[in-house]
Amino acid sequence: MQVLQQPKKILILGGGDGCAARELLKYKTTEKITLVDLDKKLTDLFINEPILASINKNALTDNKLIIINKDGFTFLEETNDFYDLIIIDLPDPRNVELSRLYSKEFYELCNIKLTPNGGIITQAGSPYYTPYAYQCIKKTMDSANFTTIALHNQILTMGEWGWIAGIKRKISKEEINKSLLKFNNAKIATKWLNKESMHLITSFGKNFYDKNTIDSIKVNQISNPVLYHYYNKGNWDTY
Repeated sequence: MQVLQQPKKILILGGGDGCAARELLKYKTTEKITLVDLDKKLTDLFINEPILASINKNALTDNKLIIINKDGFTFLEETNDFYDLIIIDLPDPRNVELSRLYSKEFYELCNIKLTPNGGIITQAGSPYYTPYAYQCIKKTMDSANFTTIALHNQILTMGEWGWIAGIKRKISKEEINKSLLKFNNAKIATKWLNKESMHLITSFGKNFYDKNTIDSIKVNQISNPVLYHYYNKGNWDTY
């Protein structure tokens, strides 16, 4: 939302708890949110259960949002709509079926369905617990013609976690970083995020990856689903 030029039409793939939608609705530029989640029981639960609906502040019943209970990949293949921002809030790629939603073909579909100034962001597992899966997602998004930037944060319930953001237009990573560091929490109500935290989120410190191993990581494709292998060979014993 900070880097893109006033995104108005937003697509959330997954996100059935409504919390991503809750945050997007804070922005006046948001005109329409399409939330595509396969699990109708989940979205119904976060609409009808009062405690859960209070967590997302009734975002799932907001008049700016529509819910479509469908597979995200299938939706992208069939929709004729275009979006300024696509947020991918899906489960970890722990098997072949889920890894297709982190594939080159999937990110290429996202690219096609974005407006010229659009962008995407996906949860990408942990850069510490699943470091090579994390790098595979970044390399795969790069292969779909996005300019990417890696992000990470300490999540109390999950530990060190990561995301990869991709911008469709030609832009340098330095420009993306500058935009992120201009974050003004006075305009948008946040519980934790501020300028200082943005410096931490975009900084990884010294590279602890083995260069030869990084160079050998393959792009995740439907015909060659390598990602779930990287994921399942992660450092889960330290989790």
